[in-house]
Amino acid sequence: MSSAARTNLTSNRVALNPNLVIGVGVFRTCYAGTYLCGNRNSQEAVCKCFKHQFSGIESDYFRHDFQIADKAIQYAEEWNQFCDSDETILITKGDVHTIGGKKYLVEPLIRYFKKFTSNNGWISDDGSWTSEA
Repeated sequence: MSSAARTNLTSNRVALNPNLVIGVGVFRTCYAGTYLCGNRNSQEAVCKCFKHQFSGIESDYFRHDFQIADKAIQYAEEWNQFCDSDETILITKGDVHTIGGKKYLVEPLIRYFKKFTSNNGWISDDGSWTSEA
């Protein structure tokens, strides 16, 4: 297993809470969930699904998302080989679960994260956009 990949290992089931929306984007809705069984048993999860009108792109999206995660893990592993132990990088790599006939990208819930966007800037602690030159 990768030193930089944070995976779900033996947790292959999740209970979806369709009444608890964590976030909504243009293409997807993110629901709360809980892992069942395995190494993440009873831990919180996020379950991301495409809105109905965009469900046709989900297979391509999931494939590309995993390719991007694999490349990020490769870079993180290289970084982790020479950085200080308190500066290691872990990349969360989710799994696709089918729940009630719908596909969800399921990942461990990460609380208090800092959201970074593209190389054009970042989101500050107060939620405002900060551009980079």
